[in-house]
Amino acid sequence: MKKILMLATAAFIFQATPALAEHHEGGDHKGKRHMEKMKKSDSDGNGSISEAEFMAKAKEKFAEKDTNGDGEISQDEAKAAHEAKRSKMKEKRGEMKAKRGEMKKKADEAIVAPVESITAE
Repeated sequence: MKKILMLATAAFIFQATPALAEHHEGGDHKGKRHMEKMKKSDSDGNGSISEAEFMAKAKEKFAEKDTNGDGEISQDEAKAAHEAKRSKMKEKRGEMKAKRGEMKKKADEAIVAPVESITAE
C-alpha cells in the first residue's frame, strides 16, 4: 500500500508540474501589464512618460467619465463610471475563476491518469 501511495505521489509531482507551470508561461503578470500600460502612455516611445504625456492620459480618462461633455464630472457620472469599472472587474474575476477551474481540471487529470494506471496493475 505504501508503495502505491509513493508511486501515486511521484506520478502526481511529475505530471502536475508542467500543468502548473503552464499558468506562469505567458501569464498576465503585474509587471507585464504595467509595462504595457506605460508603453500606451509613452506616445513618443522614448521609454519615459513626460508631464504632457501624463496629462494627455489624464484628460482622456476625464473625458471618458464626463459623458455629457460639459467639462465637469457630476456625481451621477462618477457613479456611472464607478459602476462600469466594478462591472468590468467582476467580469475579469469571472474569467480568472474559469481559468483557475481549467487549471485545476488539468492538474486533476494529471493526477488521475497515473493513479489509474498504477491501480490497474
